[in-house]
Amino acid sequence: MKGKGYRSSSVKAIWIVIAHLAAVAAAVCAAMFVMIYQTGIRLDDRGKSYTESEAFEKQVSNRGSDILVSLAAQDDINYLKNAGSSAVIDLAEFEEKGNTRDSIRDLSLKNTSGLAYSVSDLLEWGKDWEANYYEGVYDEDSQVIRCESSDGTSHYFYRTDFKKMVADGTLKINYNTDFLEEDDFESKTESEKLDTVADELYYRYTSQSENIGNVTDTRTNTEYPGCFFVELSQLDEKFAPQGAENILDAVNKSTEWNGRLEDAYKELFTLLDCIRAIQSDEQFNDYETSLASVFHSVGDYTEGSTNLTYLFADKETQTIYTNKKAYSSYAQLEQNLEKIFKEKAYAVVYPELSECVTNIPGADLQVWNHTIDQSFDTKDFVFAVSVDTKFSVADSMADEAENYETYSKLMFPMLAGAIFGSVLWLIGMVWLTVTAGRRPEDEEIHLNGFDRWYTEIAAGTVIGIWLAGTIISGTLIANSSLGYSHVVVTVIVICLICGTYTMAWFLIGYLSLVRRIKAGTLWKNSLIRKVLKWIGKCSGKLADFARAFSRNTAEKIKVLLVGGAFLFLQFLIIGCVFSGAGVFLLALMAVDVAVMIFAIRKADGLDLIMDGLKKISDGELQYKIKTDTLTGKQKVMAEYINNIGGGLDAAVENSLKKERMQTELITNVSHDLKTPLTSIINYVDLMKRENPTDPKIQEYLRILDEKSQRLKVLTEDVVEASKASTGNIKLEMNDIDFVEMVQQVIGEFEEKFQEKNLTMMVHFTDEPSIIYADGQRMWRVLENVFGNVVKYAMEGTRVYAEISNRNKKVTFSLKNISAQPLNISADELTERFIRGDVARNTEGSGLGLSIAKSLTELQGGEFKLYLDGDLFKVMITFVAKNYSK
Repeated sequence: MKGKGYRSSSVKAIWIVIAHLAAVAAAVCAAMFVMIYQTGIRLDDRGKSYTESEAFEKQVSNRGSDILVSLAAQDDINYLKNAGSSAVIDLAEFEEKGNTRDSIRDLSLKNTSGLAYSVSDLLEWGKDWEANYYEGVYDEDSQVIRCESSDGTSHYFYRTDFKKMVADGTLKINYNTDFLEEDDFESKTESEKLDTVADELYYRYTSQSENIGNVTDTRTNTEYPGCFFVELSQLDEKFAPQGAENILDAVNKSTEWNGRLEDAYKELFTLLDCIRAIQSDEQFNDYETSLASVFHSVGDYTEGSTNLTYLFADKETQTIYTNKKAYSSYAQLEQNLEKIFKEKAYAVVYPELSECVTNIPGADLQVWNHTIDQSFDTKDFVFAVSVDTKFSVADSMADEAENYETYSKLMFPMLAGAIFGSVLWLIGMVWLTVTAGRRPEDEEIHLNGFDRWYTEIAAGTVIGIWLAGTIISGTLIANSSLGYSHVVVTVIVICLICGTYTMAWFLIGYLSLVRRIKAGTLWKNSLIRKVLKWIGKCSGKLADFARAFSRNTAEKIKVLLVGGAFLFLQFLIIGCVFSGAGVFLLALMAVDVAVMIFAIRKADGLDLIMDGLKKISDGELQYKIKTDTLTGKQKVMAEYINNIGGGLDAAVENSLKKERMQTELITNVSHDLKTPLTSIINYVDLMKRENPTDPKIQEYLRILDEKSQRLKVLTEDVVEASKASTGNIKLEMNDIDFVEMVQQVIGEFEEKFQEKNLTMMVHFTDEPSIIYADGQRMWRVLENVFGNVVKYAMEGTRVYAEISNRNKKVTFSLKNISAQPLNISADELTERFIRGDVARNTEGSGLGLSIAKSLTELQGGEFKLYLDGDLFKVMITFVAKNYSK
């Protein structure tokens, strides 16, 4: 124990008190130092009076700058007020001049573009512009619709007016329903239709880019092919433009602003902001310094209520601005300046900085000179500010002087106290860290009851109690009589209470943490560690259980039941027998061994059967399960499985043989048909060359020629369908521009579409749509699907062709309305010799879609049909290939 008395409890208690007091003292001193520093007082101000300090120079400089800004704003307001009742500000001219407050004096104050506001209205509007702007509600009344005519001009409508005009027939609209998902759209009223479209576009965030339909104005017979919602900022139109009901009316009438409503809104907002800023700067009477505002009250600059006197003289206009009546005469300017020069604190600025004079240490008058140059038109001026250093008036500067005298003396002691307290606290914490858990009599780490709590629970308790106490004490202080009038006392009380409370719980938590680290129980006694270990054990047991029962679970359950019955029998026998226990135990052990061997053999047999089933299911139909080691039901089961495998193999072989026979039959029959068919076609051609004059013979030859050609096409389709379905086609794969190929096919079918009076509506993506496919086969696929449209589409309808490029896939879709009812499924239509025309009135073989689907899938694509009533839709999808031009 010798030499280790520093570990004793009494020494630890002393250092705890020292660390506690040092931390609280450091916090109080640091808080006071920061507050004093915020007032502008610096360490090098020691020994200086207030008028010699940097804080005084900054206060005078800031006040002088504010006065200049306010005088300039007052001058601007006077300029606008004196402009006359007919003066207006044109938004286009305001935009051209730079749309800033400095450009207002450069305006002609005339209406040049058709969108101008009265100056008097703007001054009134600017007073509460910011409040009105934020109180605006963005609802249906504030929404705007822009209609674009074919000549590029635009006309704007408020949504409510637009709805009324649609309802009374003034406007007629043909809605674009491509982006709508509702089926009952046409059954709604005109107002409901517009609301439905607006809601749909709002949720899609495409209201400004989606054309909602074609509009016709019946009053002027004007056509508007484009109609769009316009999203604008909130605007409460307190005043209307000159010669218009509202800003929309003015924009519609103006040639310069046509189609630029958004820009008009922007310029109006900027103009109102400028007017508001000028009026705000004009009202400079109330001033509050940004530094330590809690130390002084708010003052103003009227004579008799301030220690500061200012004088601004515009020598060009011989105008005086001052807050002292004795200085208001321009004729006595020089005498008044002489009076200011006699003050103990003054600063005078002239156009030339070299002529500026001041006796305020550190004053930077260049800022004043720059402010005047930017805010006033005059180039010949003088601006002077003086301060009554006796501070005979109780204003904010007097308060600042008093605070300076009080707190400048405390700044260095507060800094020294904060540093000394921090160092002493750090020494105490090091001492307590070293001795934590140690006792003089041994080297063992001693833990108390709190240290044995779970780590997370202990930490949560300390933090929770500290947080609750801090909130309660803060609430009590806030509700007490202390406030900004007693700010210093408030800061000291807060630091004392919260610092003492915080340090107490910090020491409890910190020293417990140190003892846990030293004893190695921080993680060992962690609740998270306990939970993770428990989860690990449970997961290990669950994994073992899952592996044990992953194969043939029912059989293993039976084995467990049998084993459980044997164990129950053992306990029963042992409990009933009182003598000869050794013999019975040996017998029971023999029974247990036999049961285990039986269970293992059963489990092994199940494994053999499971392996055999897996291999057969993977395609090894010839695999046979070995039955030598199997007995009972397991052997019978294995034999059944072996027979199933052989039967499946025979069935697959028979199916393939039939498929080959069918393919060969189709190929041979088609080949045999070609020879006589070719002869028929040739002889018909020869007979046509004889030019028979009999009309009947000519008709017979025409029919023979038409039917023979159709039979030739059918024969070729049958052969190609057979090859496509069996994959017996050699593909020449290349990169293909899918959009270009579809456009070429559409061009080939243009005349046929015109014959059927079909209108092609095309929407292709602008992105590269390159696929990897056989160009000849893809042409055949597209030829078949477009030919299907020509044969079966209802005359006089539209056909929609679209190519999209999404999710790294190129998708081509073709939609049309069928002339005949589609009373079969989409899957049936892709079967061979199946046609949607059940009456078979059209020229078709029923193989086109089957061939198209087979060729598409052979090239790695996807071919799908969709039927919805009379709507027929084909979708062909390929993986997009990386492509860059």
